[in-house]
Amino acid sequence: MRAIRSRPKIVLMVNMIAPYRVPLYRQIGETFDLVILHGGIEPNRKGWEHWESALGGTRVERVRNLRIRRDLRSGTYRSFDQRFLEISPFLIWRLVRHWPDAVITNELGMRTLAALLYRRLSQRPIWVWWGGTLHTEAQLGMSRRIFRRAIIPHVPRWISYGQSSTTYLVNQGVPFKRVLQIQNCVDETMFLQAVKPMLNPQPRPALLVVGQLVPRKGLFELLHAASEVQREGYVFSLIFVGDGPLYDDLKRLVGNLGMKHVLFLPSHPPEVMPSIYRSGDSLVFPTLEDVWGLVVNEAMWCGLPVLASCYAGCTEELVPVENVVDPKNRESLKAGLRRAIEGKLVPPDLSRLLTIKEVGNRIITDLQQILSREKAI
Repeated sequence: MRAIRSRPKIVLMVNMIAPYRVPLYRQIGETFDLVILHGGIEPNRKGWEHWESALGGTRVERVRNLRIRRDLRSGTYRSFDQRFLEISPFLIWRLVRHWPDAVITNELGMRTLAALLYRRLSQRPIWVWWGGTLHTEAQLGMSRRIFRRAIIPHVPRWISYGQSSTTYLVNQGVPFKRVLQIQNCVDETMFLQAVKPMLNPQPRPALLVVGQLVPRKGLFELLHAASEVQREGYVFSLIFVGDGPLYDDLKRLVGNLGMKHVLFLPSHPPEVMPSIYRSGDSLVFPTLEDVWGLVVNEAMWCGLPVLASCYAGCTEELVPVENVVDPKNRESLKAGLRRAIEGKLVPPDLSRLLTIKEVGNRIITDLQQILSREKAI
């Protein structure tokens, strides 16, 4: 017989431990006996190493897997986005060994298959933590569409990043009552602290662009639009903060376009970012595809107005329509840049943001309610 537990055991399966999720995991671990199974750090996320120690008493285990890199090329540029397919036949054995009261998995793939198999064996509830949107999932291949069509109806409970991911799930036939809609979030306490700006960029205004230097972030589109706005006589600084394979291509394009006042900074640890955000006057987020866009949350908590792409999952929930642009439409992006430079962006509305404690409490309450219901049956 298995020992009676003082707290329900939850196994959370993720591809890797993201730093911004650590406070949320720690909060969940204060209520439940939490075990995190992860596949290790992906090569393009070197800054995400060694966060396990910040999880307190939460047990963290790496599960061996086969990781296949898929290079997603963009347009005529040589550089690419790196994404990974993980295959791990050992997940189900880890689940059986831990025999948790519930399982949460963060994607529709091998982890979800393992969770569904465990549910069949144990009759325990599972959740899939989902962030994809109608836009990010529009180009799925036929094999993945068939796979999802086969497994989605068998998932009893979902945790969605926000409104855009809930819309996708409902579009796939998931009953709305099965979805716990939270909000992809950051630890706002870090960004609300009064810190001095790291930089004093000149000329003003200073437009910040934060994130990986990869094609899907819309950075080439931004530079072409910004160069045309500069040629119209607008004066401003453009500051890129991040690393990635497009660094050389972007710097070369800046030179070819004859742009002025463009600065490239490397990525910085989370605790440094508040001083960087407070160095700017607005954030520009021209992504061509993002399931959310946490830099928008961070900038808003720091008080910056945000000019955001219509292709970001967070936009409809966090950004006023006056601040939304289509980065694939040069005139739309240029008009947005002019508004940012002229100081005409709508200020951030912090009431749109959920705190990390509010998000954690929503997840904990849903877990407790479902576990109590399952126990009563």
